[in-house]
Amino acid sequence: MDNLIEEQRKLIEQLYRVVKKSCPVDATSAKCRFEYDHGYEDGSESVGETFYYTKNGESVSAALKNEVAFPVMDLVPQLHAKMKAHTGGDWNAFTLFINEDGTVTTKFEYPD
Repeated sequence: MDNLIEEQRKLIEQLYRVVKKSCPVDATSAKCRFEYDHGYEDGSESVGETFYYTKNGESVSAALKNEVAFPVMDLVPQLHAKMKAHTGGDWNAFTLFINEDGTVTTKFEYPD
């Protein structure tokens, strides 16, 4: 696949599915902030996440469901690599939002 934007979209879609499957059926929206740290001297990397969903008008902090969250450790570094190769952007975190109308948006954070 040579379309880098399409590859990025597919990775974000897979992360969306993880977040969506981690929400209760009656959740009205959700957000998950994925942190990616790849600056360790030994070459290692880490991926973290902070997940919230909204239910009955209240924001609930939760963990991504273990049975669907496993790919996150591979998907986030893959997305970072694809985006860095495409634009040169070197983000260290991004938030995936599932909005009340069902749309999905992302916000990327870059170090100062």
